[in-house]
Amino acid sequence: MKPAILFDIDGTLLYAKGLGRPAFAEAFAETYGIQADFSDISFVGATDTAIIRDLAAHFGTTSTPDKEERFFIALAEHLIPRLRGDNAIHVYPGVTSFLASLTESGKMLGVVTGNIRATAWGKLIYAGLAPHFSFGSYACDHADRNVLARIACERAHAQGACAKLLIGDTPKDIQAAHAVGLPCLAVATGGITAEELRLAGADAVVNDFTDLETLMPLIESYLI
Repeated sequence: MKPAILFDIDGTLLYAKGLGRPAFAEAFAETYGIQADFSDISFVGATDTAIIRDLAAHFGTTSTPDKEERFFIALAEHLIPRLRGDNAIHVYPGVTSFLASLTESGKMLGVVTGNIRATAWGKLIYAGLAPHFSFGSYACDHADRNVLARIACERAHAQGACAKLLIGDTPKDIQAAHAVGLPCLAVATGGITAEELRLAGADAVVNDFTDLETLMPLIESYLI
């Protein structure tokens, strides 16, 4: 089977410059009827579904599947137009070349993300990274990132590939990888330091994706 590599999106490949917070607040207000301040809420490693369920419980209301579906639609409507702006998304150094090298060498790439499907692909498209990816798992599939890793592995298998490695920037990415028996390459591009990622159990840690001479052999060592 063709080897597949799974990637987190936010904090790993790119930074959407905080555009998700106002879109999230607007969609939450529309769907749940609650005006909430999202400035102090941590989105790091969390899935959109888990966040809205926690928020609904915090405000004493229930998050139903119907409400969540309406929230997902509203979130895409509010966030995707923001992503179209000039310089709305910052792609981390080395990412574009790294992904190109992986796809040119025959690897299949997928995502395991806390974004819903529409906003995940919106970010990848407007960042110019979408052509490298062929499948994924998303917050609208499940609220638990560990389960999303399993779903992504299943979707890779359905395309004739076998997931071999997960790349992310948070301890939750590391946990998700290990939950499905995959090694995790952690990258310190997000807000978590390389040392913190090592202590969280990452199988390997890099500061960024710029050193292809080191990265490519490292990747190959996990694909045997």
